[in-house]
Amino acid sequence: MNQKTVLRAAYRLSNFLAGTGANLRLTLNPPYFTESNVTYDAAVPGRITTGFTDVIARGDLTSPRSTPTAAPFYQGRAWDLNLRPQMTNQFNFAIERQLDAATNVNIAYVGQRGTHLVIPHEANNPLPGTGDPSTWAPINDRRPLATVLPNVGNIALTESSGTSWYNALQVSGRRRMQGGIEMLFQYTYSKTNTDGLGYYGCGGVNAEGAYWQDAYNRRGNYGPACFDVRHNFTTAGVWNVPFGKGKKFGSGVNKAVDLALGGWNISYNLAKRGGFPVTVFAGSQNTNSLQTPRGNVRANYYRTMAEPTTRTVDRWFGDVTTSTFCTAGTDNGTCAYGIPALGRLGTAGVGTQRAPGFFNLDTSIGKRFNVTERQYLEFRAELFNVLNYVSWGAPGRDVTSLGTFGQITGQIGAPRNIQFGLKYYF
Repeated sequence: MNQKTVLRAAYRLSNFLAGTGANLRLTLNPPYFTESNVTYDAAVPGRITTGFTDVIARGDLTSPRSTPTAAPFYQGRAWDLNLRPQMTNQFNFAIERQLDAATNVNIAYVGQRGTHLVIPHEANNPLPGTGDPSTWAPINDRRPLATVLPNVGNIALTESSGTSWYNALQVSGRRRMQGGIEMLFQYTYSKTNTDGLGYYGCGGVNAEGAYWQDAYNRRGNYGPACFDVRHNFTTAGVWNVPFGKGKKFGSGVNKAVDLALGGWNISYNLAKRGGFPVTVFAGSQNTNSLQTPRGNVRANYYRTMAEPTTRTVDRWFGDVTTSTFCTAGTDNGTCAYGIPALGRLGTAGVGTQRAPGFFNLDTSIGKRFNVTERQYLEFRAELFNVLNYVSWGAPGRDVTSLGTFGQITGQIGAPRNIQFGLKYYF
């Protein structure tokens, strides 16, 4: 636009076929590989004479189960015949302004639209029955392939039906070295939605499971991505103290003064972000839904959970009592979440709560000791998490476990760590 203002825009279309995890390859099907599903009686010890004979393949995929109520013996893997690479549209628009000879600010919109994300999908999920759920047929008799492959249970289908959206406002600024000071900052306000967690999930985040709650409703799992963070701020800087030999002040001091007061520098790196999404589960409903062999059943959502007056690591979401959550299939008019009724899935979306955020400040102090004009000794003291600030992990999120709901048992990041270094330049 002019000598101090620049507009930039870009668009990119790319595609690639994401990895699916080695455990979902087609070679992990019979006859190359057999995965059995055997339920043992915890009260009856195993026998060394039996060995592993009870997990060796019995029958074939089409043979009947050992008993009408027994679980299918085999598990399967399949790939969608229409599987295609992920398609990613990336676009951005930015304006950059020079404020002075050393300082500039950049404001940008950044977006990304992903389609055909490769995700796992349960292809042999039991269908709901008709009438009173207590009268439904056994879960394995309601699988779509129960009549043709009665001895096959779960089938992990690899397909490319996932989608994602990322939209962000990004603001950054930098002041290049002037007067011994250099600083930069970056702030991002963003939102990322998706209906596919992916094969590898998000470590340390209480997100939804890799498989959809309802195998027949992909859109039901559309919501905040496990790594979605609304606010993210970072800043860093360095200050070379302008005193001593070759500096603005004290360049003519004697060697003793320069040795003590010259050549110092201080730097920092600060990061602060909001919390990751938390998906609220109803653990007992993994069985009581009568249709989710993969689990991941969410709670019923009725209304926004009230903000607690005080958050603690034991009750991040506030006090929890026997009346905090509604009983199965009921709404008492005050509860935020409840347990779904027998044979039903939860109505809560993914990521309806938030975990604690993250904060960290690292600093370092350095000193240069001049030995000759070309040789010098550099000392550094580096302090990681200098404030020893504790950033808490994800809180418990199962409404059927009152004792652990909202309870935090871990932390992210490391405690304060101080290290020293000495380097000789020649």
